[in-house]
Amino acid sequence: MIILLRRCGRLHEANNYLTRAESIDRRVNEQAGYHYCVGLYSRHINDIGKAIAEFNLARKDERWGHDALIHMIELYLNPDQEGVWEEREDTPGTNGLDEQTAANLAAAETLLRELEPKAKNALKFKVLENNYLLATKQKTLVSKAMASYSAILDKDPDYLPAVLGMATGFMVEKSEHKAKNLLKRVAKMEINENDGEDYEKANLLLAKFHIDKTKNDLAQDLCQRCLLHNKSSSSAWEILGLIYEKSQDYEKASECYEKAWKLEFEQSAPIGFKLAFSYLKSKKYIESIDICEIVLTHYPEYPRIREEILKKAQLSIRT
Repeated sequence: MIILLRRCGRLHEANNYLTRAESIDRRVNEQAGYHYCVGLYSRHINDIGKAIAEFNLARKDERWGHDALIHMIELYLNPDQEGVWEEREDTPGTNGLDEQTAANLAAAETLLRELEPKAKNALKFKVLENNYLLATKQKTLVSKAMASYSAILDKDPDYLPAVLGMATGFMVEKSEHKAKNLLKRVAKMEINENDGEDYEKANLLLAKFHIDKTKNDLAQDLCQRCLLHNKSSSSAWEILGLIYEKSQDYEKASECYEKAWKLEFEQSAPIGFKLAFSYLKSKKYIESIDICEIVLTHYPEYPRIREEILKKAQLSIRT
């Protein structure tokens, strides 16, 4: 039900079903299936901490544990849902990773070992394991993952999780041209129900490449294709906003960012930043300030939005 509501752009309705389950069964908090559903809902509304906590309560269950573990691993590997190749502003630690990222990777590795004997699909497990190797950004481990992806694609060139994984690896290796060429085959693929998330991610990464080459029409087509299959794709709306922002059409950019912001349940700092910036450039100073304050409430250690947008919007009102 949660998956269907999300695809229809009605994810907010899922909370009603969860609340109803609580009122019908007083012992629902003892059921792993309930915690799995709450974890799934929390993941999709960008409440990552709660999602991990809820999946953790389901991970030992025979029926729900397998999928709960997969979600936990994915969240530890990429809690902010950004590309693993993207540089972060944090002070680097061991292997160029900040302490929190290093702790997340350690947790993911532990959960991978727990999942391994329970894995229902050896190929999907291998892809998940390879994604962990890429996230370490260690050259030898990245090379190991790329060799594994290459072997998978030699047997099945259209296996989408491996296509996306290898493209991600090329990005980590800073070989964007190779990643783009590999992703071109995704445009010719038909969506598979089991690969919906990977299909969306691959198309949206290709859309970003098109934007870099000012092929905005192609990028927009890919975003619309994703929205056709998942009306709750905040990333698709975010990229559409980026297209308008680059053309300095801040009114339309803010409209797209507004939709992305709402689909993220006002929990995404990067989208909040872009929306506040578009409001600022559109001279909607009050709206810009409101978004800044929401972001800073959730992420008080997010200084960029205070310095680059909030103070400028406040100054503009005074003058």
